[in-house]
Amino acid sequence: MKNDNVKMQVDSTQFIWDKNEGLFTFDGAPALLFWDAAIEVFLETMEEVSGKEASKTVYEATGYRMGTLVSDYYEGRTDVENLLEEYRDIYRNAGWGKFKVISYSFEEKRAVIRLTNSWEHRIFKDKNKDHAGVLLPSHWAGVFTGIFNENMWYRINQSQLNGHEYDEVEIFPSDITPANNIHELAREKEQQNIMELERKVEERTGELTSLIKELSSPVIPVLEDILVIPMVGKFNENRLSDLMEKAMVELSRHKAKFLLIDFTGIKNFDNYTVHKIHQLTHAIRLLGGTCYLVGISSELSIHITNSDMDLRGIQTFSTLQQGVEHAIVQCGFELVRKKDNKTKHKFY
Repeated sequence: MKNDNVKMQVDSTQFIWDKNEGLFTFDGAPALLFWDAAIEVFLETMEEVSGKEASKTVYEATGYRMGTLVSDYYEGRTDVENLLEEYRDIYRNAGWGKFKVISYSFEEKRAVIRLTNSWEHRIFKDKNKDHAGVLLPSHWAGVFTGIFNENMWYRINQSQLNGHEYDEVEIFPSDITPANNIHELAREKEQQNIMELERKVEERTGELTSLIKELSSPVIPVLEDILVIPMVGKFNENRLSDLMEKAMVELSRHKAKFLLIDFTGIKNFDNYTVHKIHQLTHAIRLLGGTCYLVGISSELSIHITNSDMDLRGIQTFSTLQQGVEHAIVQCGFELVRKKDNKTKHKFY
């Protein structure tokens, strides 16, 4: 059978193409060949999916884990200087660009390397990427993590993307890890989501509060000189303060003489509410108006009596209709019944 394997030796690196199986091996390990443009699409897709804010962390985690994978492949080697020379040939022959170890100390667990014409620089040099130039530095942090057998991280001292002749990357021991960065990013995103949710809740609460203020206890002009405020639901300090302010403003604006406070819709009544209503009746009196308390049920009557509220000078009615009819008469109007037995207002 014809041997369709094609082999090529470049320095210490061996490339083999198995045309029958469609396989390519790089130093004995299955490998792939990609155009720079394909890698660019791959990275841009990662950024698109993860978002610009998270892309740096994604690139760093990817590069770091690729680096630890490389160091695992050469695990057990103690001839570090020879190993770094092999790395130089491998990366150069694979089209990753050139790298040079400027300084190296196994005792201090530190190294400085310089990269020129790296694939990351080739791809991003014209793209104006904010997070470009972090994948390969984090990759070397992963490589040296395996060499030094200690967690390493990186610092970029110079970058070709900033106009320097080469990328200079300093590798040093650190507590920083991609896993920590991912967790920190997740917490940051979670906090951002929480803050956004709180903002929306606060905004919605403000809208609902404003709506409640508009709908709560509206001041209704019934006839000339007569206003009615229906009390509905449970009143707290804020609602009662809004009620008093609105009542006095509307009485002055309409130049009304009578304000009827309708308790028909009130089921629960506490002493604080009784006290504030008492204050309102006196405030209306100071403005030259008169307050009627209408819709007084037997339970409410007992509660008001037990509260020791001074009702002297305040007229009360069991129904709103009775209060309105009385106020109409006090305003000089007369209710007359037409022949068809329908009540109408007759004004004099």
